[in-house]
Amino acid sequence: MRATTFGQSALLLLDIIDILKLKKIPYAVIGAMAVSCYGIPRASMDADAVISLKNNTSSVDDLKKVLSASKFNVIVKRGDYSDPLTGLILIEDKYGNQVDLILGIKGMRSDAFKRIKKISFQDTEINMIGVEDFIAMKIYAGGRKDIDDAKSVIDVSNEIINYELLRELTSAYGEREISILDNLI
Repeated sequence: MRATTFGQSALLLLDIIDILKLKKIPYAVIGAMAVSCYGIPRASMDADAVISLKNNTSSVDDLKKVLSASKFNVIVKRGDYSDPLTGLILIEDKYGNQVDLILGIKGMRSDAFKRIKKISFQDTEINMIGVEDFIAMKIYAGGRKDIDDAKSVIDVSNEIINYELLRELTSAYGEREISILDNLI
């Protein structure tokens, strides 16, 4: 366990990534860490990643067992019909650090895991969500902070964004999201 006190959710995420890699579960870091990677550094009390259990021998229950055996508190929540998330695994260590593993986001294309960006964090290679996927996802989330995050990433990472791909990915979420994107760019 890398974390030694509260406020180290990013270190807990590295422990979780070790498990995901061992189980060969595709993942992509999202949330505040992605904003920091592509936009403006932003602190958060938790760390977030989206995972894919499609085409994997592991199930949610298998992953929960492995995480629990690693002495983490684990809660699985399933999204209902109206929830944009298909489910969530909340993981907490003994210090109160938290990682949210998102089981899926309605509208997110499965090929997002092919567009990840490998970055180094604390001498560990991690999979960061692709910039276009991240912006589209944040627009879909639609909260004020989410839209601010999307705008800051567009402003700071403008030269690396493939706007045709961004528009295509955003359209998968709906017409409202395209309208928001048009206003941001």
